[in-house]
Parts: sequence; C-alpha cells; structure tokens
Amino acid sequence: MKIILTLSIFLICFLQLGQSIIDPSQKDVMSDLLFNMYGYSKGLDPCDNSAYVICDYINSTSTFKTVKELHLGTPLQEYVITQDLSPLQNLTYLQLNYNNIYLSSSFFNYVNKFSQLLRIYLGSYNETIPDDTIFPASLESFLIYNPSAPLGRAIFESTIKNIFIYSPLTGFSYPTLINVNPYLEYLALPVTFYSGFPSNISRVFTNLNKLEIRVFNDMNENNYKNFSISNIGVFKNLKGLDFEFNDGDNSQELYIHSFLSNVPFINYIYIYGLGATIDPSAGILDLSYIKADNNFELEIDSSSILNNCKGTCIKFPKYSSFNSYYCAFSYNAIDFSNLVYFKDLYNEHEQNLPNIDNAPLLDEIYISYSVVVGDIPESYCRLNKLNLRNNELDGTVPSCIQCLGGVKGGDIVLPNPLLNFNKTSEPYCPNFKIDQNYTNLVATDGTGKIIITGTNLGWDGNGLTPIIANSKLAITIPKGVGTNKSINVTFQNGELRTFNYSYIPPFIKSYAIIELFGQKYFTINGTGFDFNDSNNITINGQQITFFNALGGGDNDGMIELYFIELPNLATESNFTVSALVGGQSSNEVTFYYFNSINITEEKLVLNNTGGSVDINGLFGTNNTSLVSVSINGINCLVTSYTNSKLTIQYPSNQVGDNYVLTLNVGGYAVNLVVEYIEGGETPTPSTTPSTTPSTTPSTTPSITPSTTPSTTPSTTPSSAPTQSPGDDGSTSSTLSISFYLITLLLLTQQLI
Repeated sequence: MKIILTLSIFLICFLQLGQSIIDPSQKDVMSDLLFNMYGYSKGLDPCDNSAYVICDYINSTSTFKTVKELHLGTPLQEYVITQDLSPLQNLTYLQLNYNNIYLSSSFFNYVNKFSQLLRIYLGSYNETIPDDTIFPASLESFLIYNPSAPLGRAIFESTIKNIFIYSPLTGFSYPTLINVNPYLEYLALPVTFYSGFPSNISRVFTNLNKLEIRVFNDMNENNYKNFSISNIGVFKNLKGLDFEFNDGDNSQELYIHSFLSNVPFINYIYIYGLGATIDPSAGILDLSYIKADNNFELEIDSSSILNNCKGTCIKFPKYSSFNSYYCAFSYNAIDFSNLVYFKDLYNEHEQNLPNIDNAPLLDEIYISYSVVVGDIPESYCRLNKLNLRNNELDGTVPSCIQCLGGVKGGDIVLPNPLLNFNKTSEPYCPNFKIDQNYTNLVATDGTGKIIITGTNLGWDGNGLTPIIANSKLAITIPKGVGTNKSINVTFQNGELRTFNYSYIPPFIKSYAIIELFGQKYFTINGTGFDFNDSNNITINGQQITFFNALGGGDNDGMIELYFIELPNLATESNFTVSALVGGQSSNEVTFYYFNSINITEEKLVLNNTGGSVDINGLFGTNNTSLVSVSINGINCLVTSYTNSKLTIQYPSNQVGDNYVLTLNVGGYAVNLVVEYIEGGETPTPSTTPSTTPSTTPSTTPSITPSTTPSTTPSTTPSSAPTQSPGDDGSTSSTLSISFYLITLLLLTQQLI
C-alpha cells in the first residue's frame, strides 16, 4: 500500500512538473486581462492561449513559464488596458493588433521596466505619451496606427532605432522637436494639411538612414488646397526615401523638388500615388548631383509626377536605374544619358519605344504590358538584356531578333502584333560576321577569355558572355596550361565556330615566406602557373615540384613549397628561380634570400597632397640597390634606408582607403594597407604589429602572400601577359587586400 501511495504522489508531482504553468507573479494580471478582453476562463493557464500569448521557460531549470510575447486581437468590445503589466518582466513583443484596443497613459510610467522589450505595435493611439517617459534601451521598433492624439516628444528623444506612424486621424499632430537624436535610423511619418510636418528632422535625426513620408492629401474637401513639405537642412546619411500619397481621388499637389534638393547622397527614392509634382519654377527634376553607394535607383508607382512634362523633365546621376509601374508618361520626359537600367510596366501613354541613341550607359530595357507601338529600332540590338513582351508593337524587328528566329527571339519580343516576326519565324541571319582578329593568349587560372567582335553575334550561349550584345562577346576558357588549344562555340543563331588559343607562359615576379598553423612555406608569386596540377620550379639549378597555384582572378597567382624542402640558402645570398609550365619556360629571376622582411606598422595614413613618411620594421639589409617601394603600382622614391627604418617620398592621390604599399627587398615582397586623407602634416604611422611576414610560430597565418607592383600601372587586360619590356621579373602588379584573405583561405583548405 505504501508503495502504491508513494508512486501515486510521485506521478502527481511528475505530471504537475510537466504541465505548462505560468509564473505565479504573472498569472493574475494575464488571467484578468484575457478574461476582460475575451472572456477567457481565469482558471485556465494563459500560456495555453497561443493565439494571444507566447510563453517560454524562464531558464532551463525552471518549471514555470514566463510571458514573452503578447499579440492581442479583437476584444469583445472596445477595451483600454489599465492592468499593471509590469510583472511581465521578460516581455519582448507587445502587439495590439486592432483599432479598438488602447493603452492607458499609465503604461508608459513603467515601460522602462521591460528590459527585454524589442517591439511595440499599437493599432490605436488616443493618449499622448508623457514627455518624461523613459523607454527601455532594448526597444528597437515602435509602430503606431490610427493616432488620434498629439504625439509627445518622448518617443522622438529615445534610443529607439525604428519609428513608424501610419494612418493619422483627427486630433493627430506633431510635437516640437528640440533635442538631437543620433539613434534613430528608420522613420515613417504621415503628413496632412492639418498636422503639419517637422521642419527640422534632418538636423534632429542626424543618423537617419531611411525616411518614409506618407501624404494623406484628401482629408477635408472643404479646405482643399495644395501644400508643401518644407525641410531645413541637409540629410547627410539618408540612403532610402519613400513618398507615398494616399486618398488620391481629389489629391492636393505636393512640390517634391525642393525637398529632394536637400538629399545629396541617397541610394533609392520611391514615389507612389497621385500628388507628387515637380515645381514649375524648377522646370526639370535634376537628380544628377546625387551620389550613391552603388547605383542610384528611382521607382515610381501609379504616379503622375511625369505625366504633364513638356519635353525632358527628369535627369539622373550616372549609372542609375529607373522603374515605373502603372503610369502614363511620355518617354520624351526621360533623359536616358545616365541610365543603366530602364523598366516600365503598364504604361498607358501610347507612344513608340524610347530613343536610346544618346544613352551610352544603358545596358537593359524591360518594357511590358504598355501601349508602345511601331518598330523595334536596330539600336536595341546593343542592349545586353532586353524584354519587350506583351505590348502593342506593330512594326518590324531588327536583324538581331530575326537571327534568333521565333523560338528564341519570341522570348524577347512576343507576344506583339509585329509585321515581320512571329513564333514560327525561321532564323534568318545573312549579316552574321566574326572579325578575324581576336585575343588568343589567355590566363591559366580559369578567368581567361577570348574576346571576339563582329555583327549579329547574339547575346549569350554555352560559354559566351556579352560585353556589347551582338557585337562583342567573351568566350570563357577553363583553367589550363600549354599552347595550340582550341574551343568550339555555338552561337545563338546556330553557327558553330572553332577558336584557337594558347595559355600565357609562366612569369615569376616575387617571393615570400609565410607561416600557417606553425608550418613555414616558401611562396612564389607571378602569372601563368598551373592551377590544376603541380608546378616545376628550378632553384639554383635544382628542379623542385611546387603545389598547384592558388589565387588568380584579378590578381597574380601563388605557388608554395614546404620551407624545409627548400635548398639551403645563406642569408642575403642570391639565388635564381625559373619555371617550366605546360612546356613553356618562364623568365629566370635573381632573388636575394632573407628569412624575414617585416613592417611594424599595421596601416599607413598619408596626405592626399603627397609628401614624405618614415616606415619602421626589419628590412634584412642595408643594401639600398635591392629595395623598391610602390603604392598601387606607382613607384616611390626611397630617400633613406636602414635595416630598421626607411623613408620614402610618396605621390599624391585621391582620398580613400583602397591603396596598398608594396615593399620589395631583393625579390622578397610584403604589403601594407594605405589610407589617404586630406592634406596637412604627414600623420604618424600606426605602430601596432602588421600582417607582414614573421618567423614567430603561430596558430594563425602571420602573413598574407604579397607581391611588388611594376614600375608603372598595368593597363594590360587580365587575359594578356603582364610582363613589361625590360622587366627582370623581380616586381609585380599590386594585389588587393581581399586577395590576400582569399589566398590564405584557399591555402588553408588545401593544406588541411
């Protein structure tokens, strides 16, 4: 009997421990809240109501669950949350999803107690948040829908990164913004004729990255008139800007030009809906002054901003993209000269295709479901990407489309009621021509290309890449070595041609000694090495087998050998190196042996006006005839040199951090990151350890393979040999820092 009783007690305890039981400190407040809002029984565990409440264990050993998220939906009737929610200490998300649930102002008296709170979403807002409210540092996003009361300053003076205000109601207005807030990154604000708009947001939100302006422009027809958004100051960090116009049936017009003049640096602008208008006094929306991280993009959707243009009325910065949906503007409104990409869908304005004769940068056009008629111009054959399907084109197609025939060409221009082209059209290409002269010497690393020119060559194919569609294509050549090779290529029109080529001969430039996981390697840098198999290298007359090459691409390749397999060399003694790859011999180079060359600076900061600078390190020799220094391939004058310090005169350059200094001592090459800043006194170099070669054992690579630049910047294509006349092989073209990292990664993978 005792055994049965004991087992029964154990089973009851076990079952209780296995149940999902809410933390007692949270049960009362949650039970009361769910009962009042939804009639949920107070005897039930609130954590079992996954529709509204998400719970989790407080920690791995706890038998109680804590409320993590509240997603409160439609209550039985309009409800104001007056319960003290502060016991929900682990709350991360608070979402009141519908517009008949309200927070009382008392909530903001203790909101700072939610130390894990990430997001607040209010479907309704009818009480101003007190100005002395302190939000938790964890809070990242605050969303308010349907505000019907003034916004307080507290939300705008917090550390919240993202603030979104949507769908304003009568009674909504903005506070006066006073204090600078460097934390806000994403801001969405509504604007009406009555609410006004903060005129100093660019000065208050100094690090604002994305701004949405939602214009509610039909709030009261009795007081209908046009209005404007004035903003004082310049947005210095803005990357994205959205204008969205709502209630456009009787839309007030908003002059957008004056606002955009305060946005000198931006990546993306989006305009939706009716209402945006170019200021007549400006005449043209000239955005060519804008700078972007990459290519600038403008997108308009259901907008009339370009509809009433008389002639050209918008100009872009170089290398821009333009997207349009559901508009009705003339293509004459667009200045195409700086566009790279043009997309227009559902344009209701009847017209011919745009003239692209004065659009040298344009690479892609996508026009579909629009009222475009007439011919497809021959000039469209030069576009690398083209899609003109589902329009009303009723003229002729150019020769490049006829070459493809109805099956392939139809993917570009059908369906359209064209006069001379349909799905059954046979390929017809009488003007197909390949010019006799083409590059036939290619790199060994797999990046080599045969560049051909001609007429009606097509767009792409197996191993074909368009440079200029139909007139200049690249044929990709795989990794390999040797001479007298050939490749067969089938063009889009069915033509089969054979192209002959040879791989560049090996060319040795520099060497280095690196350490990886405590193992030392002797590396040789250059071009024309074998990336598939081992490389035969001769050092002082002794033939040695090196591993297959690594790196390549826009940089030189690297081959390596275990250091212990290197012939014995005396310090500062000279030795000769040559290579035989694919039956082709390299240059023979004389190097001088040093166990280590080291620069102690981690980074060099130079003036853009040029000047003189000292560089510290261990340089292996006092023989200045063995020393050369260059920055991105431009030689520097070495004015002083000892075994531990060298002084150089360096050239002027543009401000930036995309520079590499290369030190070559007797063929041993190391690199140093260089940054150019505005002129002044020459800055003192950093003395933290560099990533140049070291003889100290390490569990991580102590060097990145490096080379020395040639005496002049190379303008030779990557597929051509990089040797310059008179080059003795002891120097090389500059490598990027990214190449060092990639090379080390590849080396690590090969050796593990």
